[in-house]
Amino acid sequence: MVAKRSATFSGFSRRRTIVAIGSATLAPWAAAARRPNRLKPQPGDILVHAFGEAAGKPIGIAEVSAEPAAAFPMEPATKLVRDGSLHNQLTLVRILHSALSAKAARFAVVDGDHAFLAFSAACTHTGCEVNGWNAEAKRMVCPCHGSEFDVADAAKVVNGPAQKPLAMLEVAIHEGLFQVTGGFSRRVGPEPL
Repeated sequence: MVAKRSATFSGFSRRRTIVAIGSATLAPWAAAARRPNRLKPQPGDILVHAFGEAAGKPIGIAEVSAEPAAAFPMEPATKLVRDGSLHNQLTLVRILHSALSAKAARFAVVDGDHAFLAFSAACTHTGCEVNGWNAEAKRMVCPCHGSEFDVADAAKVVNGPAQKPLAMLEVAIHEGLFQVTGGFSRRVGPEPL
């Protein structure tokens, strides 16, 4: 007598297992379709002011000086600002081009003696908004636990508890504005538990 092979796997049928795996794989795209403002920055998006009276207006290169600028990506055709997730919040920094490490230079947009870099504002420790700035050392500072990131060295952690650098976003200058040209250099925010 030949034993029948079970069509179940840990209590689930093959069909249910395949459907569950497919649903889990498609879930991020389905959520983005329902809430497009949560979609990651897309090539062609323009960076706009995140807060204040200028919120939603494109950021010109002259507007990023000694202080960093908080930004969100915006789809230019529909004017949809992708502000539905902290993972989309960015910080634009201006720094002397000659001060950049080789890794930071790969993501920099050069304009004369200065370079501009776009960093994720989601801390790699617990995901807090990195909105502090140490002007003297040119470091982004997380107010939650004091992590500091050296912007000239590709947001390398110089003071923990964060263990990983902030993600950098590929941008270019197009008609005086910052335009997304690629993806992030690494995972945005903290590693999942």
